[in-house]
Amino acid sequence: MNCVQPRIVMAFDFGIKNIGIAIGQEITKTASTFYSLKAIKGEPDWDELDKIVAEWEPNLFIVGDPYNMDGTRSQMQDLSDVFTDALNNRYSITTEKTDERLSTREAKERLQNIDIGTRDSTNKHSISAQIILEDWFRSLV
Repeated sequence: MNCVQPRIVMAFDFGIKNIGIAIGQEITKTASTFYSLKAIKGEPDWDELDKIVAEWEPNLFIVGDPYNMDGTRSQMQDLSDVFTDALNNRYSITTEKTDERLSTREAKERLQNIDIGTRDSTNKHSISAQIILEDWFRSLV
């Protein structure tokens, strides 16, 4: 019997100062917050990201595509495109982009609903990445 291995998916909420990361499994279509990677002008700490990718061995990257609310291209998309291309070239892992409109707003709402004791250790960037991945999973149906 030929068993297909479920894909591990790593999602990114790209930002100039922080890049949120979430991890999910395609078979269960679940996503979890993971980490907020520091960035300088959109450039991540590649050594740190190398370690994360080596540890999790994702089969697919999903990067949030920062459209304006009216669906037009945003200024952030150029930087996000550079990051997406760099991911694809550095790791030779298939990389897809998905619309991320409203993910930051939803992340802030989720943070408000988190218990005060856990709120400090939870990061809106990784929550945004989780939302991006959850939305991508829903789009597969």
